[in-house]
Amino acid sequence: MPHSSPLQAQSAFCIPIGSRRMTLLSSHPELAWSTVEGSDPYIGLESLDDARAQAWVDAQNRRTEAAFGRTPEARALAARLEKAYTSKDRIVTCSRYGDWAYNTWQDDAHPLGIVRRTPWASWLAGATEWETILDVDALDLNTRADDDTRWALADFDMLYPDYDRALVSLSPGGSDAVIVREFDIKSKSFVADGFGLPDVGKHDISWIDRDTVYVGWDDSKTNPRPALTTSGFPRQSRRWKRGTPLADAPVVFEGERRDVSAGVDYDPIEKLHLASRAVSFYDTLNYWLDEPVNAWRQYDLPAHVEIEHWNGWLFVTPRKFWNAGGRRHAPGTLTVIRRDAFLAGSRHFTALFTPSERLVLAGIDFTKQFLIVSQMDDGTPRVTLMRPPSQENGDWEARDFALPDASQSWVDSIDSERDDTVLIHVEHFLEPPSLHHADLASDAPWQLLARLPAQFDASGLCAVRRHAIAPDGERIPYWLIGRDIETSTKSTNTRPCLLYGYGGFEVALDPHYDATTGIAWLERGGLYAIANIRGGGEFGPAWHQAALRENRQISFDDFIAVAQALIDTGITTPKQLAIRGGSNGGLLTGVCMVQRPELFGAVLSEVPLLDMARFHLLLQGASWIDEYGDPDDADDLRHLMAYSPYQNVDADIAYPPALFTSSTSDDRVHPGHARKMAAKMQAQGHDEVWYQETGEGGHGAGVEPEAVAQAEAAAFTFLATTIGPLA
Repeated sequence: MPHSSPLQAQSAFCIPIGSRRMTLLSSHPELAWSTVEGSDPYIGLESLDDARAQAWVDAQNRRTEAAFGRTPEARALAARLEKAYTSKDRIVTCSRYGDWAYNTWQDDAHPLGIVRRTPWASWLAGATEWETILDVDALDLNTRADDDTRWALADFDMLYPDYDRALVSLSPGGSDAVIVREFDIKSKSFVADGFGLPDVGKHDISWIDRDTVYVGWDDSKTNPRPALTTSGFPRQSRRWKRGTPLADAPVVFEGERRDVSAGVDYDPIEKLHLASRAVSFYDTLNYWLDEPVNAWRQYDLPAHVEIEHWNGWLFVTPRKFWNAGGRRHAPGTLTVIRRDAFLAGSRHFTALFTPSERLVLAGIDFTKQFLIVSQMDDGTPRVTLMRPPSQENGDWEARDFALPDASQSWVDSIDSERDDTVLIHVEHFLEPPSLHHADLASDAPWQLLARLPAQFDASGLCAVRRHAIAPDGERIPYWLIGRDIETSTKSTNTRPCLLYGYGGFEVALDPHYDATTGIAWLERGGLYAIANIRGGGEFGPAWHQAALRENRQISFDDFIAVAQALIDTGITTPKQLAIRGGSNGGLLTGVCMVQRPELFGAVLSEVPLLDMARFHLLLQGASWIDEYGDPDDADDLRHLMAYSPYQNVDADIAYPPALFTSSTSDDRVHPGHARKMAAKMQAQGHDEVWYQETGEGGHGAGVEPEAVAQAEAAAFTFLATTIGPLA
């Protein structure tokens, strides 16, 4: 069955509203935006330093906060969520550096967080003796008295093998851009005249040795022609020696301006200098440094493959069909070859894992002796342990690693140079996370390190996996969580239901314990559904690629099919069905609102893309052309404009209440998308459109637990108000 176009879908299902009085803007003129002549009358809202735009944001925030953020119910919910986010009962997960266990921690006393450590053996024994190494709340990085920027810890890159220094990256307001300073572990202080990048930028820096680093320098603050890609990332890598000016550091690798990014890293265990050019979001050219002649050599591999190095082996996973050594490998196949043999010309790869329709590779990791192959089997995790052959041309040994039934589990190596110990994480929608320690070289039982107490009342709740049928006949899986699911009927027990989706960038929505949704929604009687639509990564590259570029409508059709299934099975009704998504998921919910407004009772669109004519011109948008298409190409633009919410929203159609959210500090998806959409819809007379913008948080909900709790409380209060009541 062919797909109907978005415009056809809209004309078939539109709900005319006749003449509409603009009651909202008439009574609240401060919410109106003064438009300009041209193709985009609201383009002024893209300005991040315009006082008028900020005044508009402030007015919108006051309205939204009064309705959903300052009610007694919202404040009580925010307090409970913050208590959960800062509870001392949270699981402490550590990274091992030498004989120390390092952990970053936020609580009510340290809202921005601390870096702390305890002896590794003490952590395993449950007898921690925490020593604070860096207190982010105690830092004073602002140079002006009127500057109240809150700095978030973005990275803490330790120097191998002594681990006595770190490159500390700090971001203003939780954005992707950072400053970098070198930190001394013993003195617990920043190194005077150490490595540092004082100007905020999208820098990339990593250790080579104690006195040398690779740095991708974002010099846009001082250089009118910075060496950046069109996506805003550094395209040059410099080799910077201690005590020398950064500007004098030689450029040792360079990409092109149209690349997404380019960079260099040193692998101290494999002793390899590795470089890459991301020529698009999914295609990368990989290089290695031929040190005797100091020249970069490109790996003779297609750009669509992903590579890993371990113990002299080269692992290659293609994202498309790939012919090598006379064999054809399917997308998502894990292959391996000795690196020295590959460089000598051999192309006889061994396939260690071959995907099937719903059994796909989720990732690989390494211990000293074992390759850990993680898979997803139609929503259920699997792990295989593999050991390389002891002799040339021998076979890899493989054995299954048993995981708990009905759980979402994953296995992380601790120190691949030291031993075969791992941390095992176990959780599910209704199973609080637990953390275990195990030695893959031993048959000893796992050691339970911690278990999170239940954060919400899950009595009577269950999680079931169901399928909807898309217009082209594809079975679309979704999870449904709630009480009395099997007994719900249209006549007796329809309830408010929140449907969540993403459907892009090969991101998989796997089961996990969501305390926020549990506390704010499930515990109070709401139903929660999660759609595994095409465009995501639940079933490997093919599932993702089915909805790329001109085929994007497939993602939206899949999501609509799940929504229709929830209604048709008697779980909920259109007036009780809300949809939620963030980033690409915000685009998803925006499109579905415009195309099928009669299906939904509320829409929550967070940090969304909504103007698909200009996404490539805003912040990191150029890097997503591979996902959506290029608006500068006439054919691509035609496909984009067929569904772009900002261009297709109509004054003469009734839409469900909608809340659009964003962050001023989001330097990934521009807040202009959400700003313009809200302003346009309000001007069209859609009075139940709301907008909220935080000052901090970057592309997330916030930097501090309190801010995250307040944002989530407002979001769930909006949902409960519009599609409730909840129990």
